[in-house]
Amino acid sequence: MVAIVLYLSELDQEVISKKLINDILFKNISDDGKPCDCIFVPASRTGNKFRTPGAVKQYFLGRSSKILFSGGYNGEFFESAPMKKTALERGVPEKDIIAETKSTNTKENVIESLLVLDHYIGLLNINRIMICTAFYHMRRCHLTLQKYAPPWIEYSFHPVLDRTTRPDNWWKYKNGSKRVHNEIKGLIHYVWIIRSNK
Repeated sequence: MVAIVLYLSELDQEVISKKLINDILFKNISDDGKPCDCIFVPASRTGNKFRTPGAVKQYFLGRSSKILFSGGYNGEFFESAPMKKTALERGVPEKDIIAETKSTNTKENVIESLLVLDHYIGLLNINRIMICTAFYHMRRCHLTLQKYAPPWIEYSFHPVLDRTTRPDNWWKYKNGSKRVHNEIKGLIHYVWIIRSNK
């Protein structure tokens, strides 16, 4: 994590190239297929459309016996609620679903979810977490977990592809380009916070 923090902190987000954006957000992120103690799914307004099906599929493939949907009130609804509802409708037993309902951003997703996991499972019982989120969001989510979670926890990545923010097409769409550039901006801001907190 140290190397990527130092690297990102030196970037000028105004002059970053498409290739460099792809390297930062998408390079070397793939699913290793390992079993996990929990599937962590940070919510978003559209998370139920892509992230929930991805998590449910991994659950039924036997990758983990628990799914944690993390997302609080966004001004209209609790973002984890429709995700839990969809998972139930697709056959995941309620006993295997954990919902975190206080968080409103990635940092809070991580911190509040760790508290919930400690209550339901116990952090000492967790060795590996699967991160199931949008592909472009995976790097920041992983860095945030590395920052706040216990150091013994390892991670598997299950990046979820949407339609317009993929490594092979984001620049072709206005919303995809906006998401990617906002994510780069968020990463740079985040690493500066990490450095200032040391």
